[in-house]
Amino acid sequence: MSADATRESTVSDDRGEFTDWLERVRSTYEAVLYTCTHRLTNPRLAGQVAVQVAAGLVSRPTVFRYFGLPYSGRIASLAEARIAEAEAGELATVCEWQELQSRLHDIPGDHREVLVAVCVRGEDLHTLAEVLGCDERTAAQRRASTLDYMRAVATPGLPDASDPEGQD
Repeated sequence: MSADATRESTVSDDRGEFTDWLERVRSTYEAVLYTCTHRLTNPRLAGQVAVQVAAGLVSRPTVFRYFGLPYSGRIASLAEARIAEAEAGELATVCEWQELQSRLHDIPGDHREVLVAVCVRGEDLHTLAEVLGCDERTAAQRRASTLDYMRAVATPGLPDASDPEGQD
């Protein structure tokens, strides 16, 4: 298989994996919304908590490399903090789910490619450079650019424009 054919195959796989990632974010949002609807008496507050949890995950997208307890633990940490704020009447108002979802769907292809490689597959810098067809220095710059971009995508859904946990 030629290098161009291999690259085209990788791009095609990336599209499917990106779609799967979008579905994972949506499913997480819906699970948190469902749970919070039962814990909080105000459905609007439940929606805000769910958006803030999803945005918190998106702002630190390397968490998507994980499944099971590491992923669930991150969700629980974000959700419990927001639920406590909601119960105290201190929950910040952020964007609605539709806005965050739209921003996720609008992620440009060059960032999608890096997001899938780094945050979904967990590829190291050497492998990322191979996938992108560039040197490791350029791959590191693209990785940093994508992680910064993801924080910007999540910003409207974060209570104070930062991730309260400060961890990946």
